[in-house]
Amino acid sequence: MIEGYIHSIESMGLVDGPGIRTVVFFQGCRLRCRYCHNPDTWAMRSGKEQIFTPEQLVNKLLRFKPYFGDNGGVTFSGGEPLLQKDFLCEVLLLCKHAGIHTCIDTAGCGCGGYEEIL
Repeated sequence: MIEGYIHSIESMGLVDGPGIRTVVFFQGCRLRCRYCHNPDTWAMRSGKEQIFTPEQLVNKLLRFKPYFGDNGGVTFSGGEPLLQKDFLCEVLLLCKHAGIHTCIDTAGCGCGGYEEIL
């Protein structure tokens, strides 16, 4: 079973893509950028993250659909969402089937998996 480590979920993001967005902040990032806005998301496991299956996360996101409607959607941010690529791909597929518009906010360098930093 695939599980994802989620730092937090913001229900009313207005600057993370078109329209009103729900923003899902993934836990884990290797870059350690000096001016990172979310350094609390760097560790893969911080003890504060929430663990979701793809189905659980999308069911939670569906509750926000009345807020973002047809003009908004969900943005996956982080941390680095590509560190959890298998989980992210499954969530994206479920969002597509549910008619939820998606965006990914990424540095594009996380596709190596996350097992080695646990």
